[in-house]
Amino acid sequence: ERKLDQMVRENPLRFEFYERYKKIIKEYNEGKNLENTQRAFDKLNEFIKDLSQEEQRAMRENLGDQEVLAIFDLLREGKELTKDELKEVKKVALKTLNGLKEEKLKVERWRESRQAKAKVKSSIYDSLLWLPENAYTDDEVSQKTVAVYQHIYSNYFGGGKSVYRH
Repeated sequence: ERKLDQMVRENPLRFEFYERYKKIIKEYNEGKNLENTQRAFDKLNEFIKDLSQEEQRAMRENLGDQEVLAIFDLLREGKELTKDELKEVKKVALKTLNGLKEEKLKVERWRESRQAKAKVKSSIYDSLLWLPENAYTDDEVSQKTVAVYQHIYSNYFGGGKSVYRH
């Protein structure tokens, strides 16, 4: 449960895992006989395997870590992209996060300053302008900017601290 909590904090698009976990636990708690308990246990084991695979997805996607994977997932959510477009989106995700971490997210308590928040949002928008033009409309770039900003705001506290640095 702790591992799942951490994974959901790191990547908001993993919430489906949390819902699945709750359903398995509910079924387990409702199980009155050995067969139901065994079925819930089997589902829980399968769930743990899936969690392990999800945790390794950053490497399989050649993104390096969970931080970049979260940005990548937000950028590709709801999109059907070609292989080349996916490569470009990965580059943009990496560039966006690295650019923020090099400067703007090092500021202590950046979330308390209207100027600092505006600079973070502006930096995200400027980076996302490099998304493949044929796959992302201007409106989609704006929507993705908001989604990435909300993720950054929720997970990066300033001074180099984040949910990724436990």
